[in-house]
Amino acid sequence: MIVLEEVRSLVKKASVEQDKIYQADWKYHISLVVKYSKLLAERTGADVKLAELGALLHDIGRIRFGPENHEITGANEAEKILKELNCPKETIAEIRHCVESHRGSGTARPRTKVAQIIANADAMAHFDAIPFLLQVALKNENGDLEKAVSWLHDKIERDWNKKLTLPEAKEMMKEKYEAIRLLLGATVECSK
Repeated sequence: MIVLEEVRSLVKKASVEQDKIYQADWKYHISLVVKYSKLLAERTGADVKLAELGALLHDIGRIRFGPENHEITGANEAEKILKELNCPKETIAEIRHCVESHRGSGTARPRTKVAQIIANADAMAHFDAIPFLLQVALKNENGDLEKAVSWLHDKIERDWNKKLTLPEAKEMMKEKYEAIRLLLGATVECSK
């Protein structure tokens, strides 16, 4: 699918152009969301290429415009990109919905199988990127390790309890979740 290659190239380039922390975003987040989206699509019988396209574009708003309301800015940007690539209206609508609903915390909730896959894969990627997330948390918490670990612990708990809604996703992440919980939980408890 030519569109996939063009979008992959565009997102990778846009990720690398960001500040130093977000330069690693492609390697430690987006590529993992793509990986898990494709695996979940295969396991659930969803359209693998559509899931990959949604995964590639799910954070385009954050990459281009910053983190605030990135699901909204991203939905508009994804639509613009896909229109320029002459994608069918149905594809554009589906990807727009995936981007709008991927966070699980906004007003848009995933209504389609592909949107559910993207939201789940977004959370699943966090379980593979603990060092990267800790680095981001340290930056956001001005180097305060205790606050950064607490933030990361809370994020993983939210992902597990709220964002992982597909049984296949929970099954795939169970062992990692338990290990992360054991490590971060002990660290959070020790700091009290």
